Amino acid sequence: MFEKVQEIRPEIEGDDENLSAARMLLLNEMQAELRPARSRTARRPWLLAGAVVGTAAAVTAVVLVAGALRTPEPEPKVEAVPTRSPDATLTPTPVPSPVAASAPEVLQGAAIAAAEFQPSVLAPGQYLRRSWTHETLGVYDSSFDTWGQPGYGGSRETATSAWVIRSSGAEYSPADLSDSWYREWGPAEVVAVFGDQPEAERQLESVLSMEGSGGHPLHAGGAPSLPESGAEDILWYFNTMPRDPSAMIDWIKARQGDDYAGWNDGKVGWLLIGLLSYNVGDPGLRASMYQALSLLPGSTVGPEQHGLRTVTFDSHLAGADSAETSLTRFTITIDIATGLVTEISTTSEVGEGMIPADVPDSRSTYTMSVVDGLP
Repeated sequence: MFEKVQEIRPEIEGDDENLSAARMLLLNEMQAELRPARSRTARRPWLLAGAVVGTAAAVTAVVLVAGALRTPEPEPKVEAVPTRSPDATLTPTPVPSPVAASAPEVLQGAAIAAAEFQPSVLAPGQYLRRSWTHETLGVYDSSFDTWGQPGYGGSRETATSAWVIRSSGAEYSPADLSDSWYREWGPAEVVAVFGDQPEAERQLESVLSMEGSGGHPLHAGGAPSLPESGAEDILWYFNTMPRDPSAMIDWIKARQGDDYAGWNDGKVGWLLIGLLSYNVGDPGLRASMYQALSLLPGSTVGPEQHGLRTVTFDSHLAGADSAETSLTRFTITIDIATGLVTEISTTSEVGEGMIPADVPDSRSTYTMSVVDGLP
Protein backbone atom coordinates (compact mmCIF):
# COMPACT_ATOMS: atom_id res chain seq x y z
CA MET A 1 0.00 0.00 0.00
CA PHE A 2 2.80 2.41 0.89
CA GLU A 3 4.59 1.60 -2.36
CA LYS A 4 1.40 2.38 -4.28
CA VAL A 5 1.01 5.68 -2.41
CA GLN A 6 4.56 6.60 -3.25
CA GLU A 7 3.84 6.00 -6.92
CA ILE A 8 0.64 8.05 -7.16
CA ARG A 9 1.22 10.83 -4.62
CA PRO A 10 1.71 14.33 -6.08
CA GLU A 11 4.90 16.21 -5.54
CA ILE A 12 4.54 18.63 -2.62
CA GLU A 13 6.85 21.51 -2.16
CA GLY A 14 8.07 22.30 1.33
CA ASP A 15 7.54 18.93 2.99
CA ASP A 16 9.05 20.11 6.26
CA GLU A 17 6.82 23.14 6.50
CA ASN A 18 3.68 21.18 5.66
CA LEU A 19 4.52 18.45 8.18
CA SER A 20 5.06 21.07 10.89
CA ALA A 21 1.74 22.71 10.06
CA ALA A 22 -0.08 19.37 10.19
CA ARG A 23 1.40 18.52 13.57
CA MET A 24 0.55 21.97 14.91
CA LEU A 25 -3.07 21.58 13.78
CA LEU A 26 -3.22 18.24 15.55
CA LEU A 27 -1.81 19.72 18.78
CA ASN A 28 -4.25 22.61 18.55
CA GLU A 29 -7.14 20.18 18.26
CA MET A 30 -5.88 18.25 21.28
CA GLN A 31 -5.57 21.45 23.27
CA ALA A 32 -9.07 22.54 22.33
CA GLU A 33 -10.47 19.34 23.84
CA LEU A 34 -9.06 20.41 27.23
CA ARG A 35 -11.12 23.60 27.26
CA PRO A 36 -14.50 23.78 29.09
CA ALA A 37 -17.34 22.24 27.14
CA ARG A 38 -19.96 24.62 25.88
CA SER A 39 -23.62 23.85 25.35
CA ARG A 40 -24.53 21.33 22.67
CA THR A 41 -26.07 23.88 20.33
CA ALA A 42 -23.11 26.23 20.57
CA ARG A 43 -20.62 23.37 20.16
CA ARG A 44 -21.99 21.75 17.01
CA PRO A 45 -20.59 24.25 14.40
CA TRP A 46 -17.19 24.13 16.15
CA LEU A 47 -17.15 20.35 15.89
CA LEU A 48 -18.02 20.44 12.21
CA ALA A 49 -15.32 22.97 11.45
CA GLY A 50 -12.85 21.00 13.55
CA ALA A 51 -13.73 17.84 11.63
CA VAL A 52 -13.00 19.52 8.31
CA VAL A 53 -9.68 20.94 9.53
CA GLY A 54 -8.79 17.68 11.24
CA THR A 55 -9.57 15.66 8.09
CA ALA A 56 -7.43 17.98 5.95
CA ALA A 57 -4.62 17.73 8.47
CA ALA A 58 -4.90 13.96 8.56
CA VAL A 59 -4.75 13.66 4.75
CA THR A 60 -1.75 15.97 4.63
CA ALA A 61 -0.04 14.03 7.39
CA VAL A 62 -0.63 10.66 5.66
CA VAL A 63 0.75 11.95 2.37
CA LEU A 64 3.76 13.46 4.06
CA VAL A 65 4.43 10.33 6.07
CA ALA A 66 4.24 8.29 2.89
CA GLY A 67 6.76 10.63 1.32
CA ALA A 68 8.99 10.36 4.35
CA LEU A 69 9.26 6.61 3.79
CA ARG A 70 10.99 7.22 0.51
CA THR A 71 13.29 10.09 1.49
CA PRO A 72 13.80 10.42 5.24
CA GLU A 73 14.08 13.99 6.40
CA PRO A 74 15.21 15.44 9.75
CA GLU A 75 12.29 15.69 12.19
CA PRO A 76 11.30 19.33 12.63
CA LYS A 77 11.23 20.88 16.08
CA VAL A 78 7.71 21.70 17.27
CA GLU A 79 7.01 23.70 20.40
CA ALA A 80 4.67 21.77 22.73
CA VAL A 81 1.35 23.45 23.52
CA PRO A 82 1.05 23.89 27.30
CA THR A 83 -1.76 21.95 28.96
CA ARG A 84 -4.04 23.07 31.84
CA SER A 85 -2.26 23.11 35.19
CA PRO A 86 -3.39 20.30 37.52
CA ASP A 87 -5.06 22.62 40.03
CA ALA A 88 -6.87 24.82 37.53
CA THR A 89 -10.64 24.76 37.70
CA LEU A 90 -12.87 24.23 34.70
CA THR A 91 -15.84 26.57 34.94
CA PRO A 92 -18.87 25.36 32.98
CA THR A 93 -21.08 27.77 31.14
CA PRO A 94 -23.76 29.00 33.57
CA VAL A 95 -27.23 27.57 32.96
CA PRO A 96 -30.10 30.00 33.68
CA SER A 97 -32.18 28.95 36.71
CA PRO A 98 -35.89 28.39 36.16
CA VAL A 99 -38.18 31.21 37.25
CA ALA A 100 -39.35 30.60 40.82
CA ALA A 101 -43.05 29.85 41.12
CA SER A 102 -45.26 31.86 43.45
CA ALA A 103 -46.85 30.27 46.51
CA PRO A 104 -50.30 29.91 44.85
CA GLU A 105 -48.62 28.28 41.84
CA VAL A 106 -46.75 25.84 44.09
CA LEU A 107 -50.02 24.98 45.87
CA GLN A 108 -51.75 24.45 42.52
CA GLY A 109 -48.89 22.15 41.56
CA ALA A 110 -49.33 20.29 44.86
CA ALA A 111 -53.02 19.90 44.01
CA ILE A 112 -52.13 18.27 40.69
CA ALA A 113 -49.60 15.98 42.38
CA ALA A 114 -52.11 15.00 45.08
CA ALA A 115 -54.79 14.21 42.50
CA GLU A 116 -52.42 12.03 40.46
CA PHE A 117 -50.74 10.31 43.41
CA GLN A 118 -52.01 6.79 43.98
CA PRO A 119 -51.62 5.68 47.61
CA SER A 120 -50.36 2.19 48.33
CA VAL A 121 -53.04 -0.48 48.37
CA LEU A 122 -52.85 -2.11 51.78
CA ALA A 123 -53.00 -5.89 51.95
CA PRO A 124 -54.83 -7.59 54.82
CA GLY A 125 -52.99 -6.87 58.05
CA GLN A 126 -51.00 -3.95 56.64
CA TYR A 127 -51.16 -0.37 57.92
CA LEU A 128 -50.08 3.03 56.71
CA ARG A 129 -47.64 4.28 59.33
CA ARG A 130 -47.23 8.01 59.90
CA SER A 131 -44.25 8.50 62.17
CA TRP A 132 -44.10 11.95 63.68
CA THR A 133 -41.99 14.23 65.83
CA HIS A 134 -43.64 17.10 67.70
CA GLU A 135 -41.85 20.08 69.20
CA THR A 136 -43.96 22.28 71.49
CA LEU A 137 -43.03 25.65 73.01
CA GLY A 138 -43.94 26.27 76.63
CA VAL A 139 -43.77 29.73 78.25
CA TYR A 140 -43.73 30.99 81.85
CA ASP A 141 -44.68 34.47 83.02
CA SER A 142 -43.21 35.29 86.44
CA SER A 143 -45.57 38.28 86.84
CA PHE A 144 -48.57 35.97 86.99
CA ASP A 145 -46.74 32.82 88.12
CA THR A 146 -48.37 30.83 85.31
CA TRP A 147 -47.13 28.69 82.48
CA GLY A 148 -48.78 27.41 79.35
CA GLN A 149 -48.50 27.40 75.59
CA PRO A 150 -48.70 30.62 73.54
CA GLY A 151 -52.36 31.38 73.03
CA TYR A 152 -53.37 28.78 75.63
CA GLY A 153 -52.60 30.39 78.97
CA GLY A 154 -49.26 31.83 77.86
CA SER A 155 -47.78 34.60 75.74
CA ARG A 156 -44.46 34.91 73.92
CA GLU A 157 -44.54 38.68 74.45
CA THR A 158 -44.62 38.57 78.27
CA ALA A 159 -42.76 35.29 78.89
CA THR A 160 -39.77 35.49 81.25
CA SER A 161 -38.64 31.93 80.48
CA ALA A 162 -39.53 29.31 77.91
CA TRP A 163 -38.66 25.79 76.76
CA VAL A 164 -39.17 23.40 73.86
CA ILE A 165 -40.33 19.84 74.55
CA ARG A 166 -39.97 17.15 71.90
CA SER A 167 -41.80 13.85 71.61
CA SER A 168 -41.96 11.20 68.90
CA GLY A 169 -44.43 8.52 67.99
CA ALA A 170 -46.51 6.98 65.22
CA GLU A 171 -50.05 6.46 64.03
CA TYR A 172 -51.21 3.38 62.14
CA SER A 173 -54.19 3.94 59.84
CA PRO A 174 -56.06 0.95 58.33
CA ALA A 175 -57.13 0.48 54.73
CA ASP A 176 -60.69 1.35 55.78
CA LEU A 177 -60.20 4.61 57.66
CA SER A 178 -63.39 3.99 59.65
CA ASP A 179 -61.77 0.95 61.31
CA SER A 180 -59.58 1.17 64.41
CA TRP A 181 -56.46 3.35 64.30
CA TYR A 182 -53.48 2.65 66.55
CA ARG A 183 -51.13 5.13 68.24
CA GLU A 184 -47.95 5.07 70.25
CA TRP A 185 -45.45 7.64 71.43
CA GLY A 186 -42.30 7.78 73.47
CA PRO A 187 -41.17 9.92 76.41
CA ALA A 188 -40.92 13.70 76.16
CA GLU A 189 -37.59 15.48 76.43
CA VAL A 190 -36.50 19.09 76.84
CA VAL A 191 -34.43 20.24 73.83
CA ALA A 192 -34.11 24.01 74.41
CA VAL A 193 -34.51 26.58 77.19
CA PHE A 194 -34.80 30.37 76.82
CA GLY A 195 -34.75 33.29 79.23
CA ASP A 196 -34.37 32.64 82.97
CA GLN A 197 -33.05 29.06 83.01
CA PRO A 198 -33.28 28.38 86.79
CA GLU A 199 -36.87 29.59 86.64
CA ALA A 200 -37.60 27.33 83.66
CA GLU A 201 -36.04 24.29 85.35
CA ARG A 202 -38.26 24.79 88.40
CA GLN A 203 -41.35 24.70 86.18
CA LEU A 204 -40.30 21.81 83.97
CA GLU A 205 -40.75 19.14 86.64
CA SER A 206 -44.51 19.68 86.71
CA VAL A 207 -44.63 20.34 82.97
CA LEU A 208 -43.03 17.01 82.08
CA SER A 209 -45.30 15.11 84.45
CA MET A 210 -48.33 16.55 82.65
CA GLU A 211 -46.81 15.94 79.21
CA GLY A 212 -46.39 12.25 80.00
CA SER A 213 -42.64 11.87 80.23
CA GLY A 214 -42.94 8.08 80.24
CA GLY A 215 -44.64 7.86 76.86
CA HIS A 216 -47.66 5.78 75.91
CA PRO A 217 -47.70 2.21 74.57
CA LEU A 218 -49.61 1.16 71.48
CA HIS A 219 -53.36 1.58 71.90
CA ALA A 220 -56.42 1.55 69.66
CA GLY A 221 -58.92 4.28 68.94
CA GLY A 222 -60.98 5.92 66.26
CA ALA A 223 -59.89 8.34 63.58
CA PRO A 224 -57.95 11.28 65.08
CA SER A 225 -59.33 14.76 65.68
CA LEU A 226 -57.70 18.14 65.25
CA PRO A 227 -57.36 20.38 68.33
CA GLU A 228 -59.59 23.02 66.72
CA SER A 229 -62.17 20.58 65.32
CA GLY A 230 -64.16 19.93 68.49
CA ALA A 231 -65.87 16.55 68.68
CA GLU A 232 -65.60 15.76 64.99
CA ASP A 233 -62.77 13.60 63.72
CA ILE A 234 -60.95 14.09 60.42
CA LEU A 235 -63.25 11.63 58.62
CA TRP A 236 -66.24 13.83 59.44
CA TYR A 237 -64.53 16.69 57.61
CA PHE A 238 -63.59 14.45 54.69
CA ASN A 239 -67.21 13.33 54.31
CA THR A 240 -68.89 16.70 54.95
CA MET A 241 -66.83 19.49 53.38
CA PRO A 242 -67.80 20.66 49.89
CA ARG A 243 -65.23 19.84 47.24
CA ASP A 244 -65.30 23.14 45.39
CA PRO A 245 -62.33 25.16 46.78
CA SER A 246 -64.23 28.46 47.17
CA ALA A 247 -67.24 26.74 48.69
CA MET A 248 -64.89 24.85 51.01
CA ILE A 249 -63.46 28.11 52.37
CA ASP A 250 -66.92 29.62 52.91
CA TRP A 251 -68.12 26.45 54.63
CA ILE A 252 -65.19 26.43 57.07
CA LYS A 253 -65.63 30.13 57.86
CA ALA A 254 -69.34 29.68 58.52
CA ARG A 255 -68.68 26.70 60.78
CA GLN A 256 -65.95 28.40 62.78
CA GLY A 257 -67.74 31.74 63.12
CA ASP A 258 -66.42 35.28 62.96
CA ASP A 259 -63.22 36.25 64.69
CA TYR A 260 -60.70 39.07 64.71
CA ALA A 261 -60.10 40.84 61.44
CA GLY A 262 -57.60 38.89 59.38
CA TRP A 263 -57.95 35.78 61.48
CA ASN A 264 -60.79 34.13 59.57
CA ASP A 265 -58.47 33.24 56.69
CA GLY A 266 -55.84 32.09 59.19
CA LYS A 267 -58.26 29.70 60.85
CA VAL A 268 -59.26 28.27 57.49
CA GLY A 269 -55.65 27.79 56.50
CA TRP A 270 -54.59 26.08 59.71
CA LEU A 271 -57.56 23.70 59.61
CA LEU A 272 -56.77 22.69 56.01
CA ILE A 273 -53.07 22.28 56.82
CA GLY A 274 -53.97 20.03 59.76
CA LEU A 275 -56.24 17.84 57.64
CA LEU A 276 -53.68 17.56 54.84
CA SER A 277 -50.93 16.61 57.30
CA TYR A 278 -52.50 13.19 57.94
CA ASN A 279 -51.67 12.25 54.31
CA VAL A 280 -54.76 10.09 53.96
CA GLY A 281 -58.11 10.44 52.24
CA ASP A 282 -59.43 10.71 48.72
CA PRO A 283 -56.82 12.19 46.31
CA GLY A 284 -59.45 14.41 44.70
CA LEU A 285 -60.46 15.92 48.04
CA ARG A 286 -56.83 16.51 48.98
CA ALA A 287 -56.36 18.31 45.67
CA SER A 288 -59.35 20.57 46.45
CA MET A 289 -57.86 21.42 49.85
CA TYR A 290 -54.60 22.50 48.21
CA GLN A 291 -56.59 24.60 45.73
CA ALA A 292 -58.44 26.23 48.64
CA LEU A 293 -55.11 27.05 50.30
CA SER A 294 -53.93 28.68 47.07
CA LEU A 295 -56.85 31.14 47.30
CA LEU A 296 -55.91 32.40 50.78
CA PRO A 297 -53.95 35.66 51.04
CA GLY A 298 -50.56 36.28 52.67
CA SER A 299 -48.67 33.30 51.26
CA THR A 300 -45.01 33.12 50.26
CA VAL A 301 -42.81 30.18 49.24
CA GLY A 302 -39.19 29.24 49.82
CA PRO A 303 -36.77 27.62 47.36
CA GLU A 304 -36.98 23.94 46.48
CA GLN A 305 -34.87 21.71 48.70
CA HIS A 306 -34.57 18.02 47.85
CA GLY A 307 -37.97 18.03 46.15
CA LEU A 308 -39.73 19.88 49.00
CA ARG A 309 -41.31 23.34 49.02
CA THR A 310 -42.36 25.25 52.14
CA VAL A 311 -45.31 27.64 51.85
CA THR A 312 -45.72 30.29 54.57
CA PHE A 313 -48.96 32.07 55.49
CA ASP A 314 -48.81 35.29 57.54
CA SER A 315 -51.91 36.75 59.21
CA HIS A 316 -51.93 40.13 60.97
CA LEU A 317 -54.46 40.02 63.77
CA ALA A 318 -55.96 43.16 65.31
CA GLY A 319 -58.21 43.22 68.36
CA ALA A 320 -61.53 45.01 68.10
CA ASP A 321 -60.52 47.53 70.75
CA SER A 322 -56.96 48.12 69.55
CA ALA A 323 -55.17 49.20 66.42
CA GLU A 324 -52.12 47.12 67.35
CA THR A 325 -51.52 44.01 65.28
CA SER A 326 -49.87 40.69 66.02
CA LEU A 327 -48.36 38.52 63.31
CA THR A 328 -49.20 34.81 63.30
CA ARG A 329 -47.40 32.49 60.89
CA PHE A 330 -48.24 29.03 59.55
CA THR A 331 -46.03 26.87 57.35
CA ILE A 332 -46.61 23.69 55.38
CA THR A 333 -43.82 21.73 53.68
CA ILE A 334 -44.91 19.61 50.72
CA ASP A 335 -43.30 16.90 48.64
CA ILE A 336 -44.06 18.39 45.24
CA ALA A 337 -43.90 15.01 43.49
CA THR A 338 -46.60 13.34 45.62
CA GLY A 339 -48.48 16.13 47.40
CA LEU A 340 -47.67 14.54 50.77
CA VAL A 341 -47.01 16.83 53.76
CA THR A 342 -43.67 16.41 55.53
CA GLU A 343 -43.77 19.28 58.07
CA ILE A 344 -46.10 21.92 59.51
CA SER A 345 -45.55 24.70 62.04
CA THR A 346 -47.32 27.63 63.70
CA THR A 347 -45.84 30.71 65.37
CA SER A 348 -47.84 33.37 67.23
CA GLU A 349 -46.63 36.88 68.05
CA VAL A 350 -43.75 36.56 65.58
CA GLY A 351 -40.77 38.65 66.66
CA GLU A 352 -42.19 39.62 70.05
CA GLY A 353 -40.56 38.84 73.41
CA MET A 354 -37.24 37.18 74.14
CA ILE A 355 -37.91 33.91 72.28
CA PRO A 356 -36.19 33.77 68.85
CA ALA A 357 -38.60 34.33 65.96
CA ASP A 358 -37.48 31.11 64.24
CA VAL A 359 -38.66 29.02 67.22
CA PRO A 360 -42.33 28.19 66.47
CA ASP A 361 -45.08 27.54 68.96
CA SER A 362 -45.30 24.05 67.50
CA ARG A 363 -43.55 22.10 64.77
CA SER A 364 -44.39 18.60 63.50
CA THR A 365 -42.51 16.48 60.97
CA TYR A 366 -43.88 13.35 59.29
CA THR A 367 -42.59 10.27 57.49
CA MET A 368 -44.95 7.85 55.71
CA SER A 369 -44.43 4.12 55.22
CA VAL A 370 -46.39 0.88 54.80
CA VAL A 371 -45.89 -1.78 57.49
CA ASP A 372 -46.95 -5.42 57.42
CA GLY A 373 -48.43 -5.34 60.92
CA LEU A 374 -48.61 -3.58 64.24
CA PRO A 375 -45.50 -3.46 66.49
